[in-house]
Amino acid sequence: MELEKQRKPTTPPSNVTPLPTEATKTYQAQPTKTFVPIQKNYSQEVCVIMGVLLLITGLVGFVVDNLLGAHLSYTHNAIHVASGALALWFGFDSLLNAKRFAYVVGVFYGLLGIIGFALGREGLPDVGNIVEDRYLWKAIPKVLEFGTVDHVLHLIFAAVFILGAVMTFKRFQSI
Repeated sequence: MELEKQRKPTTPPSNVTPLPTEATKTYQAQPTKTFVPIQKNYSQEVCVIMGVLLLITGLVGFVVDNLLGAHLSYTHNAIHVASGALALWFGFDSLLNAKRFAYVVGVFYGLLGIIGFALGREGLPDVGNIVEDRYLWKAIPKVLEFGTVDHVLHLIFAAVFILGAVMTFKRFQSI
């Protein structure tokens, strides 16, 4: 057998850094996340939920007469679809715009319900639910008429929108 020449150990070039081994690895501590409470309100959630409900009410109202006993004309349904679309728009917009929209629409629906009870008279409607209503308000006769069920629903919508704009909660955000 031929004897192999002994090799000299080679040193790596100075510009190459050696790979770290388990013994030479250093670990850097990760900064811990801090959770800071921020004030939020329910206005965006309320706008989205009420927007979906108003859209569904408006669209179903085009197909079903006397939905929940309400006086739903084509104009009334179109208003529900438009206000539902706007509520969705502002629900996905900024928090401040959603809060403003919830206040404005809440006050509008509240006034609509109160005025409906104040101006409503006993009578037969020309559109929608064709039964005698104690608080029938013919805002635009044969086009836009509101009955007792409409007034109650408008007051409920108002309460939900206004409470959504007013109520705040603390949500923790990590920074």
